[in-house]
Amino acid sequence: MTTSADGLRAALNFTESDLRANRQGQLTIEQARRLRRGQRRTALIGALVFSTLVFASTALIFAGQTENNAIMLLAGLGLTLVNALMIGHMGRDIMRMNNDLRSNGVEALGGMVERVLRRGRQRDSYLLQVADQTLHVTKDVFLQFDHLAPYRIYRTRLTRILLSAERASDGQET
Repeated sequence: MTTSADGLRAALNFTESDLRANRQGQLTIEQARRLRRGQRRTALIGALVFSTLVFASTALIFAGQTENNAIMLLAGLGLTLVNALMIGHMGRDIMRMNNDLRSNGVEALGGMVERVLRRGRQRDSYLLQVADQTLHVTKDVFLQFDHLAPYRIYRTRLTRILLSAERASDGQET
């Protein structure tokens, strides 16, 4: 199966100018905008999750104290701990995106791409393995890569978000 460059470009949502900038190790203005939108989306989701879990844990702790129910009290405390862990994780992701934006750096992976489909009970996982790295991708992106063909893939350094990719000739793998 041979894929076109246009199919890969559409699946990863990049332009020829994005690819040129990524080859130079730089983000384009549009790629930076997409990263900022992702950062804002993560912050918004974090705020919603935080407020929902604070309300739920407060209600459980209150109900546990008023009804002298240790199980509800412990559930509220456990929910508080889960909330702290989730917000810490989201905060780390936001800071990584911020660092990717400030550094304006792009990482290039090159080599033979092996497509791996892992069947699961709930859903399938689509993986690309290149240069000792495993990339989790969507089905649309997965289908645009040829199995065991040389590619150069560009992504952000910390968040490892795929930015662009191109088919490489055999001599240009790394």
